[in-house]
Amino acid sequence: MFSIRFSVSASLLALTLAGCASLPADWGRPEVAKLTADRGRAIPQPSDIATFNRELLAKPLTATAAVQLALVNNPAVRAETARLGFAAADVYEAGRLANPAFSFALLTPGPPDAVARQVTLGVAVSFIDLLFLPARQRYADTQFEAAKLSVGSVAINLAADTERAWYEAVGAQQLAVMRETVSKAARASADLAQRFVDAGTLSKRELALEQAAASQAYLDLIGAQAKAVEMRTALNRLMGLPAVDDRWVLDARLAEPLVDEDSTDELLKLAVDGRLDVAAADKRAAAFASRYRLERHSRLVDNIQIGYQRQKDYDGSVNDGPTLSLGIPIFNWGSGRVAAAQAQLQQAEAELDSLVLDRANDIKLAQAQVLAAKARATGYRTQLIPQREEVVARMQQEVNFMFIGIFELLVAKQQEYDAYAGYLESVRDYWIARVELARAVGRNLPSSAQAAQPVLDPVQLIVPKSGGMDHSQHSMGGMSKDMPGMDGMQGMDHSQMGKPATPEAAPASSNPHTGHNKGGMTDKESAADKMPGMKGMGHSQMGKPATPESAPASGNPHAGHDMGGMEMKTEAPPDCAAMKKMTLSKLDPTVVKAMREQCKGSGKAGSAAPVSPDPHAGHDMKDMPMKGMDHGTPNNSEPATTPETPHEH
Repeated sequence: MFSIRFSVSASLLALTLAGCASLPADWGRPEVAKLTADRGRAIPQPSDIATFNRELLAKPLTATAAVQLALVNNPAVRAETARLGFAAADVYEAGRLANPAFSFALLTPGPPDAVARQVTLGVAVSFIDLLFLPARQRYADTQFEAAKLSVGSVAINLAADTERAWYEAVGAQQLAVMRETVSKAARASADLAQRFVDAGTLSKRELALEQAAASQAYLDLIGAQAKAVEMRTALNRLMGLPAVDDRWVLDARLAEPLVDEDSTDELLKLAVDGRLDVAAADKRAAAFASRYRLERHSRLVDNIQIGYQRQKDYDGSVNDGPTLSLGIPIFNWGSGRVAAAQAQLQQAEAELDSLVLDRANDIKLAQAQVLAAKARATGYRTQLIPQREEVVARMQQEVNFMFIGIFELLVAKQQEYDAYAGYLESVRDYWIARVELARAVGRNLPSSAQAAQPVLDPVQLIVPKSGGMDHSQHSMGGMSKDMPGMDGMQGMDHSQMGKPATPEAAPASSNPHTGHNKGGMTDKESAADKMPGMKGMGHSQMGKPATPESAPASGNPHAGHDMGGMEMKTEAPPDCAAMKKMTLSKLDPTVVKAMREQCKGSGKAGSAAPVSPDPHAGHDMKDMPMKGMDHGTPNNSEPATTPETPHEH
């Protein structure tokens, strides 16, 4: 009998000790670090976080550095890591039996002072815990694996959020720089318009348009700067840095889009094992499936205990033996536990199916966004930006020859800046789309191995590509030629712009290019010769208000010009008598109009216009060789009617 009692007690002790399980080491953090490192998002493990932060923030902040700071400092990572402690505790509890129950009973017969007593001692453990210990252990282990995968998924998503925020901050800062340049150009245009209005050469309606454009550009600048602050603050928060530590400097340069992109089929294959959130959902579904099976099998036997009891009776005899306690399922058949387990399983399976659907669709959507952003960036770089630059270059030439005004050129420059801004936005969107594509795949993209150096600098991007215009001799009405926003406007001669009109205008020249700076071009190579339909046009009165009396015509075709070392040849006035015999409908209307205007000054058709005494009156010849020109007595013997007025060009 003693051997039986001893074997029962030893068995109970062995079963109890078998239920002892140890707590997982370091809560599974090393496994999480390996999961993220295998997917290109290694979690740093610095010994001194303050030194780690200081070293990274001392240099211009890159996307990689921002991600490392976020993985070390962001409270969300610490909060998710703490979840590992809960899962590890569940593993520990699932691997242990419930503590045994000890019982004691003291019975006395009759009065309390009776000498005889009955003493009963007992110990019991839950048989259900012992029976289903392996199943509970498997459930807890599976939940612990799911927790580790979930923490790794949170770390990867945080890295993606931080990288996206970095690109948004860089893009916002670059756009703010671009908007500032546009605002300066618009303000310069408005200031120039104000001086022309003060000089009487521009209408107030045009001034209002220029001022409204400048105000709009300034409002756009304020919005861009506010957006830059917003994006910078969001990035600082994701990196886990306090507001006082936002003095870091962005490496605000975006790289050109990569040459080669990943195929969708390849990315779908990588995502099967790459998405940690899908793997975690799969583990949770498996855990709930095992729990559902356990609840179904234990619904009727939820309270069974076995033990050992020893009793000393009133007469001093000792009785002992095993005990069994069994719950009778009369009021509760365990249907509620089974239903709850089944609902958890169905919910977990639905979550898994949803993530699997999202995985494939997110990859296809993100891939389409990458390709669309890349196409936009290519269109800006190869089509729109060169076209805008060509427009500005051609309009600068036209402004040089006084064919258009400076305001049209400033508008073209603003449109050129808008094209640059659109290019920066499309490149930013490209890299953000790649971040989202990597998030959908669950790991770094294979194409990320391509070299991509930061090359887009907004300051260098807006440097004028053409020679520009020279305002050194421009009478700006008190405005400095170094006014901000006038970059790239060098090379223009506006010596007559901004001057008030007088009742008596300067003598008109029969040469259609009177008053033009031809930039070293000979008379034979004038702009009119290069542009069909422009020969014979007079531009001397451009930018001046009409006067009641027309100015007397000058016989010198180049009166008022700074010829800059150019060889000069005189050109005869048009044959007005021959005009009556010409078929004028076949000629350019502008040319016909210019010829008729020149013939009006002669008084009758066929007579030449009055010739100025000095063919070079008002010219600063600057040691220019005047080959073939007569600088002596003018052809017209009549005295000069207007004293020579030197012009400073």
